Amino acid sequence: MTDPRVPLDIAGATFSDFEFEWDWQTTQLLARATGCSIRDERDLPSLMRDSDGPGHPMVPFNGALLARNRDEVMDRLIGGYANWQKVGRWGSGGATYHRPVPRKGRGRVSSRISELGATSKGHALVRFNFEVRDAADGGMLLDGWMLLFLLGCAPDGAGAITPPRIAMPDRTPDEVVAHATDVNVTFDWAVPSGDWNTTHFIQQEGNPAPLTHGPRNMGLVIQDACRAFAGGRLDRLKEITIGSLPAPHYPPETTETRFWREGEKVLARLVVPAAARIDGGEGEKVCIDQVELRF
Repeated sequence: MTDPRVPLDIAGATFSDFEFEWDWQTTQLLARATGCSIRDERDLPSLMRDSDGPGHPMVPFNGALLARNRDEVMDRLIGGYANWQKVGRWGSGGATYHRPVPRKGRGRVSSRISELGATSKGHALVRFNFEVRDAADGGMLLDGWMLLFLLGCAPDGAGAITPPRIAMPDRTPDEVVAHATDVNVTFDWAVPSGDWNTTHFIQQEGNPAPLTHGPRNMGLVIQDACRAFAGGRLDRLKEITIGSLPAPHYPPETTETRFWREGEKVLARLVVPAAARIDGGEGEKVCIDQVELRF
């Protein structure tokens, strides 16, 4: 890397539309990668070829990720995707679904960068906004944002961005869903998503294993929540906000998705129990926190 700092004038940048396609196999593989199983009859509409059920809600979000990762964005943001692989993460995000996702189709992503901020330790925070429309009729499928975190890349003069703060209950969860984590989960997600970032396949110095994809774990939380609170109906998800990804998740660490009912919303966090940790840390590890879902 040469100068790794994000350009101070990046806020306001807009990008050309990005189009992507998906079919039944794409949505079926995404569903499987996020915990869908033929052992649960509620999951079958996401897996069967002849189902008339909608596509998986991670399809348009993944389209936004593909739009973010392309050269046009990464060259202006951080001097190329290779630099992003070294210093980039996404640390929070939000998405609103406007209608069920078609089982197959073509999407069009419009995107821009709306904010640039800095942390007290010199890390950059960049808000990447997106809208995903059905290319067939122009109807909105999804809109939202990702707050990108770039280690040590804050330019001089950047202000502050306040990530979402969602208060989590201090009581026993109402629902807990436990999962094993297959050692090949990074590959299982990369195949349908197209995310082959090397951090998910090569063990970095100081880490006990490659990192699990954050969007994959986001999809796992969605899958569990729809089973627990929407009868398995993935198309009933209307909104999700993720406040933070405070710690990395390494295969094969097992996880627990913990849920609390709070009126019309559901709160959640994804946790690695203490006994399942392979990173040498003590106590349980929270990998995704301050999750709010609305159906």
